[in-house]
Amino acid sequence: MNYARTVATEYGLVRGIVRDGCEEYLGIPYAQPPVGELAFKHPVPPEPWDGVKDAVRGSINPVQGKGRSTILFDGRDCLYMNIFVPQGLAPDAPVMVWFYGGSYANGGVGRFREDGDELSYDMALFAKETKTVCVNFNYRLNLEGFCNLHFLDKNFDQNNGLFDQIMALKFVRNNIHRFGGNADNVTVFGQSAGAACMLALMGDPETSDLFDKAIVQSACVDSFWTEKQSQRLTMKYLGFLGVGTTPSELARLKDIDIALVHEANAKLRQLVLREGNSNCCFSPTIDGVTIKDAPGELAKNFDKPLLIGTTSQEGDLFVKNIPDLLMPLAAYWFKFKFRPGKGAHRYMADDFTAKFYREPARDIARHLKGSSWVYEYRYQTPDMIKRQAGCCHACELPVLFGRSNDYISIEDPVSRRVGEKMREIWGEFAYNGSLSWKMFKDEEVVKAID
Repeated sequence: MNYARTVATEYGLVRGIVRDGCEEYLGIPYAQPPVGELAFKHPVPPEPWDGVKDAVRGSINPVQGKGRSTILFDGRDCLYMNIFVPQGLAPDAPVMVWFYGGSYANGGVGRFREDGDELSYDMALFAKETKTVCVNFNYRLNLEGFCNLHFLDKNFDQNNGLFDQIMALKFVRNNIHRFGGNADNVTVFGQSAGAACMLALMGDPETSDLFDKAIVQSACVDSFWTEKQSQRLTMKYLGFLGVGTTPSELARLKDIDIALVHEANAKLRQLVLREGNSNCCFSPTIDGVTIKDAPGELAKNFDKPLLIGTTSQEGDLFVKNIPDLLMPLAAYWFKFKFRPGKGAHRYMADDFTAKFYREPARDIARHLKGSSWVYEYRYQTPDMIKRQAGCCHACELPVLFGRSNDYISIEDPVSRRVGEKMREIWGEFAYNGSLSWKMFKDEEVVKAID
């Protein structure tokens, strides 16, 4: 094994591994395991350790909501991060911290499978081409990360997944200089639910001090619950789990069978869809304390540089598979425009894209206190064109990170070149806090990535 240098964090020594010109520090604990007495609590710093901790293999992922998730290795002891440092990087390089999406229910940065080493998000290529120190981390999801149990029992904290993100950013701020990164030049970037969480952090003066720039990709800007809405869904969800509301019953959640969680998650997801709500079923709660108001509005107070954008056909992922006979009902349920006949799916998907993604994103860019730039990703890989998949939600991720996934292949030369261009733009923004095209606030210029 080709070990990387040993780095002294504030909690102890870690030793990574070198692969293909990049030092990788995998599975670093940034908080104590959220189990036992710490389950359903905001995270606390890790216990210091003696000796040298080998950080050479990815961790387990958070408990998944399943559905579309391809992650098979999930569990409760999940609060770990990965750091990617290209060899030969200049001192005090910019830092980029990734927030994954997944409807607040799925995702992670650990290993896909317990018996393999492949990471859900391998950022080595991205780090090398952007010439930045890159960080990604797990945060808790669904039941443990975002289910509102606080109104039933004050021993259950609220929006734990959001506080995991804050804890990870504090670890970065206090330790990344030891890996060669500049703690005063941190760019957060994320997609979908991860990007929406970033909006909540951007709108809070205390948490926004933990980073210096933001890249928001396809944020589900309005996918948050009010306190009343979240309480109702929590009661439904507990019924699916077969758990009561007394303290002794709620305590069962700390070690409930994960298979039962997966089943209940699916039932809650189906309930929210049947009720015609386009929110993610485990959306965070606007409680007036943790999240004080609608994040899309609060984020406009962010007085630092922002790059924000969407794919051109976000809605295709959600509308494409609706049967023809159900299209009028789906339009009525979700309050999207419907035009019968040929092209009905295209018409509704475009309305979905505009209402749920494009217009909210551009509204933030238009009214942001800081500088803003807007992009629209329009590229479709050859296999996407063949499948008529559309330039849908999340289709930019394999291209951005230079890694094919189970749905999208980027092995052709054009896809690789588009990926190189994206990494060039993202890296330029991380280094300079500005971009070569005009600010959206000035002339509403949108950069096409195609």
